[in-house]
Amino acid sequence: MSSTEIDTELRHILEAAVHSRVTPSAVLAYSVRGAQAGPTAFGDAVAYDDDGAPLPAAEQVPATAETVYDLASVTKIFTALTALRLVDDGVLTLDDPVTPRLPGFTGDGKEAITLRHLLTHTSGLPGVWDGWQRLPSAERSALLEDLLATPLARAPGTAFEYSCVGFNTVMALAETVTRTPWAHLVEEKILGPLRSLDPRTAKLTYSPDAAACAATECQPGIGRGAVRGVVHDESAWSLGGGAGNAGLFGTAGALLAFGEILQQGIGSLLSAPLAKEFWSDQLPLVLGNNLQAGGPGYGHGLGLRIGQLDWMSGDGAHARGHTGFTGTSLLVDREADMTVVLLTNRVHPSRTLSEMAPLRSAVTEAVYSTAADGADT
Repeated sequence: MSSTEIDTELRHILEAAVHSRVTPSAVLAYSVRGAQAGPTAFGDAVAYDDDGAPLPAAEQVPATAETVYDLASVTKIFTALTALRLVDDGVLTLDDPVTPRLPGFTGDGKEAITLRHLLTHTSGLPGVWDGWQRLPSAERSALLEDLLATPLARAPGTAFEYSCVGFNTVMALAETVTRTPWAHLVEEKILGPLRSLDPRTAKLTYSPDAAACAATECQPGIGRGAVRGVVHDESAWSLGGGAGNAGLFGTAGALLAFGEILQQGIGSLLSAPLAKEFWSDQLPLVLGNNLQAGGPGYGHGLGLRIGQLDWMSGDGAHARGHTGFTGTSLLVDREADMTVVLLTNRVHPSRTLSEMAPLRSAVTEAVYSTAADGADT
């Protein structure tokens, strides 16, 4: 697929975001009806030192089209696909209780939790786990034991609560039933097959070259300095780096190639029934009568957000995708035949400095406008 320059309006949007310090850097790539634009880079991938002070200009590292970004929770798409490959293999099921297969996953109410609950954030588990703070010197096995003992916040199937705990529980479940380390399992089930479909996806990895990476947060308080080439998310970091909730890295071109594979229906990765389930809104099924009061206000498939308009823009009612806390996002709209990848390191040097939804929405709206203009010509 040949690449062209990104639209002038989009260039202005991203130049303004870097200039106003919404993010120190950004890389944008998108495709509309098979025509690719970008990746185009803006700003500096490394702009601050270990203590969060601005680096001298000569020591800053400009972002390029090949800069590798911490994808953060965009990783959850790959976690979901890995779990669904195990369903296709007959190793896991979507609707049987998880507890008989996962020793240590104990607590009142957990006996009702299924893989479908975990992948749709309706398990009743809370959003975050603080074991990495409470047990800073513990081995991974002890940390997982603590994570699996996390009490429920509510009854399963009664409300949506975005939960990194739930996706790390998926990881623990998959490791337990396959006796395979998580990163190896994702490589075998998803990353390897993706490279066969499109070699550009080879730059999706749990083990990036730090020198090629954009820096994320400066965390001298916990001894991490300017985090670069190591997962930003602390729970994933404590669990070894590559986890169910975060830990994957990639370039904009690699994530765009993956998005184009999603665009085509992922029949090469999943059976037709599971590919349909992955793409379809699960919340009416899972929440039932609780949907109106307990839903998030947008749809959710088995790992994908659907029509989350605050960042997918007003045109994105049929779009699927995911965002990442570090400032990343992937959007795929089959009806518009469009894929949009925006990678930033907005948490560099601090997570408190910017809100990404307006930038994501402006970018997506401009790409939809570009797509509409092209359709009219």
